[in-house]
Amino acid sequence: MLINIKMMTEEAYKTLQKNYKEVYENIKNHPSDASWLESFLGFEPYEEKKYTIEDFTLDYSENYDDVRFNNAVTIYEHLKELPRYILCNNRFWAWVTFDLSYKQSIASLALKSDSIVKNWWLIGQSRRDLMLGVSSRNFFEIEVSVDNNAENKYELPEYLFNSIDEMYRALTFRNIGMLKHISLPYIRVQKDYEQTNNYKMIKPISRSLIKEASKLGSVMLIDTLNEREVYNFLYPKLVKIVDKKLLADDSR
Repeated sequence: MLINIKMMTEEAYKTLQKNYKEVYENIKNHPSDASWLESFLGFEPYEEKKYTIEDFTLDYSENYDDVRFNNAVTIYEHLKELPRYILCNNRFWAWVTFDLSYKQSIASLALKSDSIVKNWWLIGQSRRDLMLGVSSRNFFEIEVSVDNNAENKYELPEYLFNSIDEMYRALTFRNIGMLKHISLPYIRVQKDYEQTNNYKMIKPISRSLIKEASKLGSVMLIDTLNEREVYNFLYPKLVKIVDKKLLADDSR
């Protein structure tokens, strides 16, 4: 069934941002759905748009890691054809969060303080905000890693979802992270190295590797490179980074 997408109205969004502490308390007190939202605001929170998507339902588990990847794929597949100005609008993701993935959003982040609402539910408009938002992250984590030319296009996304958080964050913190001919080999070299060497990636390694990718962009016209060339550049860099780390650990 097709449904029209919605956006939270600007007035509603600003009201929630201004009163994020009260929003946090309401979320904690209403774990099943956001039916409290309209009475809290005193007016309809959403405005309907002309674009349509197939309606979808997300899986739920209190242990959200059990369903996180499958839900992210569902979100990506249902939203990927929307215009960029919609996908990069925080008010669109507010609708997704409060209306389509409310329980899942609660399960995915421990509600330890009201900063959760301020920083992850009511996100800003920057690229980093969008890529780390409680619902939008699901979409963008798939987008930067899905390989439509691979036999299994979700092989890299599944690896990314099950790997260290730093790997995805490294991509979000740098503009080159949005370039698919950079993000795909950056993820793949780590996956291949792990499988070949029975090694588990750690934060410092992923962080150092993305710096090497950034250096590549600073000395070459990075848009002229293809994925294989980037892969061939990054893999030996990764080997050196890991060897240096292991040597340092052995010398302690």
